[in-house]
Amino acid sequence: MGDPAGIGPEILLKSIPFLVGLPAAFVVYGSKEVLDYYSRLLRIPYSIEEVESAAEVRRKGVYLVNVPVDALPAPGEISEISGKAQFSFLRKAVEEAKRGLLGAVITLPINKKAIALAGFKFPGHTEYLADAFKVKDYAMMLSNEKLKVVLLTTHVSLRKVPDFIKKENILKKLVLINRIMPGSKVAVAALNPHGGEGGLFGREEIEEIEPAVKEAQELGIKAYGPFPADTLFPKAAEGEFDVVLAMYHDQGLIPIKLLGFGRSVNVTLGLPVIRTSVDHGTAYDIAGRGIADTGSFKEAVKLALSLANFHPSSTSRT
Repeated sequence: MGDPAGIGPEILLKSIPFLVGLPAAFVVYGSKEVLDYYSRLLRIPYSIEEVESAAEVRRKGVYLVNVPVDALPAPGEISEISGKAQFSFLRKAVEEAKRGLLGAVITLPINKKAIALAGFKFPGHTEYLADAFKVKDYAMMLSNEKLKVVLLTTHVSLRKVPDFIKKENILKKLVLINRIMPGSKVAVAALNPHGGEGGLFGREEIEEIEPAVKEAQELGIKAYGPFPADTLFPKAAEGEFDVVLAMYHDQGLIPIKLLGFGRSVNVTLGLPVIRTSVDHGTAYDIAGRGIADTGSFKEAVKLALSLANFHPSSTSRT
């Protein structure tokens, strides 16, 4: 259910009619107490069937696995109480996914400061899920109608990014992209302005990125670049490439959000279970006001069902 002090509960309450209308079963891991509180606060009535586990689900609909909270977090406030709730919701969902009870995991946002107060030792969902599923080769991808962008580095200080620009790291991401989306044309972004200008503005392109691209090509991967990022993204948005491998978080996410904020989806590549998420944060500034946009969450749901090759005749638990 995401962060109970943010907009997660509101997005969920608003989206229940949408979920009910889909030919699949959805299991919410969250607190009934929190949902009841937001239902009263926002005047959004809801109906949801409680189950002990996703294993009890036999038909389409929306179900709740109630994960109790120590206390009701105040909307819009960073607190350890909120962090503990977020961590417990996520942990329960992952436990059931590891048991093979879920076809996909769709996450609403966590507040990284709040969840860190609760002992969460990871930069974000992506890294936690990779650790939980014992996966070493994974990647964060943001996708919308215009662009698909995979990030080489995610939640890393900009000062430290060059330390991760290594041939082996880039090659691993290119191999992973090709495994998940075989035959895709992958454009690799440069790290430095003007692609380093032949070494004048930095040598990462010459010493690390270009060799990784060439080795990927030798493996039969349709990798190209490195290209200066400022001219690459317009070309990718026009369809010249299928996927862009960006070197760092904001390099990749700024164009994605510029072209489709609120309609983009975060996908974790490389996990044994499908995982999608929204393209936004917990939005504490509007929590409890009833104005949260459900667009990205609905896109995340639709993409998860599509990736699962869902068929209406089957029962898929998400």
